[in-house]
Amino acid sequence: MKAFIFILFISLFYSKLQAQIQVISDPRIEKKVIAKNNRQMPGYRVQICFDSDKDLVDQIRSEFVKLYPKIDTYLRFEAPNFNLMVGDFRTQKEAEELVDQIRGRFPLGIIHKEQINLPRID
Repeated sequence: MKAFIFILFISLFYSKLQAQIQVISDPRIEKKVIAKNNRQMPGYRVQICFDSDKDLVDQIRSEFVKLYPKIDTYLRFEAPNFNLMVGDFRTQKEAEELVDQIRGRFPLGIIHKEQINLPRID
């Protein structure tokens, strides 16, 4: 009986308790965590087309994807043109190699330095 009363008392006592935890941390830790989770890095992309006609840009994009299915494409609108960027290259040399490969089919091959996605493993 004493055990039952004790358990009843404890359960009533604990139901009224509320805990508050305040974490005080250095703001540099949060910056490091955000940087670690970032899936982008500095690198290069190649611009192969720009035009105000989105249908034309989409047509060039589909042609590029047929020829190079493992290279990602990115369509960006900067008024009044749509810019078609391709690739996620870590070095400028890698981007220049692609420009050399596509020179006959896609005459515009401008290399831009920008934030890229982590390159594909396959």
